[in-house]
Amino acid sequence: MKFFYLSIIVVIFFLSIFDLIVGLINDAVNFLNSAIGSQVASRRIIMIFSSLGILLGAFLSSGMMEVARKGVFDPSYFYFSDIIFIFLAVMISDIILLDIFNTLGLPTSTTVSMVFCLLGAAFSIAMIKMTSPFNNEPFHHLTLYIKAEKTFTISIGIFLSILISFTSGAFIHYFIRFLFSFEYESRLKHVGVIWTAISLSSMTYFLVIKGFHSTFQGSIDENLTGFYLFIQHFIKWIHHNFFIFFLILFSTWTIIAKIFVSLGYNILKFVVLYGTFSLAMAFAGNDLVNFIGIPIASIQSYNIWKESGSPPAEKFNMKSLSGNVQVPSSVLIFAGMIMIFTLWFSKKTKNITSTEINLSRQNEGPEKFLSNSFSRGIVRFFLYSGNHFFKLFPKRLLVKIEKNFKQKKIQKEENIAFDLVRASANLTISSILISIATVQKLPLSTTFVTFMVSMGTSLSDRAWDRESAVYRVSGVLKVIRGWFLTGLIAFTMAGITASFLYFFKAWALSFLIFLILFVFYRSYKTYHQMQDQKIEEKPFFGIGNLTLENSLNKTFDILNPILEYIETIYKNSIEGIIQENLKILQDSRNNFFKVKKIFTSIHNSLIKVIRKTKNREPIAGILYLHIYNKTKEIIDSSDIITNHTLFHVINSHKPLKYQQKKNLLTLEHLMIEHFNVIKRITKDKNCKTIQFPCIIQNQIIKKIEEQMNQQVMGIIHKKYGTKNTFLMLDILLQSKKITESIEDLILLYHNAFFHKKKMHTF
Repeated sequence: MKFFYLSIIVVIFFLSIFDLIVGLINDAVNFLNSAIGSQVASRRIIMIFSSLGILLGAFLSSGMMEVARKGVFDPSYFYFSDIIFIFLAVMISDIILLDIFNTLGLPTSTTVSMVFCLLGAAFSIAMIKMTSPFNNEPFHHLTLYIKAEKTFTISIGIFLSILISFTSGAFIHYFIRFLFSFEYESRLKHVGVIWTAISLSSMTYFLVIKGFHSTFQGSIDENLTGFYLFIQHFIKWIHHNFFIFFLILFSTWTIIAKIFVSLGYNILKFVVLYGTFSLAMAFAGNDLVNFIGIPIASIQSYNIWKESGSPPAEKFNMKSLSGNVQVPSSVLIFAGMIMIFTLWFSKKTKNITSTEINLSRQNEGPEKFLSNSFSRGIVRFFLYSGNHFFKLFPKRLLVKIEKNFKQKKIQKEENIAFDLVRASANLTISSILISIATVQKLPLSTTFVTFMVSMGTSLSDRAWDRESAVYRVSGVLKVIRGWFLTGLIAFTMAGITASFLYFFKAWALSFLIFLILFVFYRSYKTYHQMQDQKIEEKPFFGIGNLTLENSLNKTFDILNPILEYIETIYKNSIEGIIQENLKILQDSRNNFFKVKKIFTSIHNSLIKVIRKTKNREPIAGILYLHIYNKTKEIIDSSDIITNHTLFHVINSHKPLKYQQKKNLLTLEHLMIEHFNVIKRITKDKNCKTIQFPCIIQNQIIKKIEEQMNQQVMGIIHKKYGTKNTFLMLDILLQSKKITESIEDLILLYHNAFFHKKKMHTF
């Protein structure tokens, strides 16, 4: 049995490495998004500052390890075997849960995951022990096993951070933006210097001084080196002379900021980079417990049991685990290095950044979330309340305030989600809130804080205007709902896993190892499938001035792959309905969804592309818009054909009659010819060889009219059923629409080439 528990410790050790990796992937966005969203520097520079912050934060995080060992449950009421099963269940559940969220690209809270995994596993084992025939304890004894008050405090602290962070972000940033405005460059010499000094002083005080205080407190009575003794005396002096120290910090940073500004340097860039370093340090100091707290507690438990002579694990009380234990610095630095390597080399870190940046961006673009009745109700309520609230203030005052919140045109730039003022506010407010929680030994969720601060500052910046508010509110509500769901899933998963281990021991351990390997394999495959299916949006961005020349080239590049897909989809839909082949029709429908996804990226870039039209060539924007519109009509018709043919077969309706099948095959042949005409134009980027108007179009329209007449006669003579009739009418009518849209596209290109030729003549 001794080997069994040793093997569990080895498994937990390896799982801790995976936990560090999946945890960092999930939390990296918390300290990277502001720097990436504002494009303060190259990604390499941002990563260097983040890495330094992680390394220092890891070294200063030992005080937080107490939460993992005794923050949620009382070890003195559990035996060694119980504790080990709890810790193993937590590690397995946490890794699986975080890996699933990472693969789906959804940020969640590693703190919530760890705390509720601990709570679920401890609750499960406690209930088993209490209800066993040997104990048969009353239910209220559960409070002896689980630290209900402490757990409640942790939970309230975590979830209160949502409200506090959002309110702090919105309120503080409102005044920051009022002082800076969006034309902040002209105010850097005065307001910028003061804000920089406040920001850097606050982050320096909370992150460095308070960080050292957390690490070295409790070590006063030990034999310390001169350096550590000096640090402790210095911290003690700061604690009693806070205002003097803060004034020194403020004065120092003011002088430095003034020097940099006078040299023409944008000091806010340094604030954002320093803030990235600070938030990375706060993340490591606060969240490292989520990744290595459990493994360290497991090793400590095993050492306590082994030093006691390895008595029966099922009867050895773990009261000794309640004592204070100092975590070796080498372990913390090793953990920090793993996180740094993950930060640099994991591709999944880029997969999770989109949600926060999408919801907080200042510029226009696609909304990731759909609106719902609740978000619409919230927006209407605040619009109504706001209208009445602002009536209390003089109009002249409101107009003066509004000038500072008017966004300048440069910030419509595609890749920059927000400016340096908001990025610095995000990082400063988040760093301070997380650092306060770290000092108080409260496992605060960095995800909750950074996300909600970012949402609060975007609200102050009017990023949530009437065009986007309902979508942004809906997105925030969905993210918060996912956080609460994380707690529920973590509690349930860890509870079931702990029970499974308690009853089946070695068999359960073997099964769970295979389960983790299977989950990782599936998540790896799913992630790469998702990456393969991602549509690259680069063809629709990076256009300079939109001229007729590059408008034509751009639409050729867009249309060619879409028409290839549509032709295949149409052909497969006709063949699938004729053969009643469900697989062909399902593949056709899936291919349609790929086309729709491609077209969505075109739709999202439409306004941005048209805005780049040259003033002397408005025809370029008009052409782009018309081609977009005709392409949309073709896709909409394809949607109806693929959907209705699949619906007919999947519901086992009567097959088409022989004459109907024959008609569709004839129509398919003509439609493919028509597709080839427009495909030749887009492929050769020329329509000189194309006869206009196309003869094939008249043949298709004539054939469709004939087939519709046959269909009517068939209904009169009761040859065709209701379902068959509606299906045929849908296919014929949508085929006619596709034909007309293709002909309109050919006409658009014909006129564009003629206009281009005319321009070159002058």
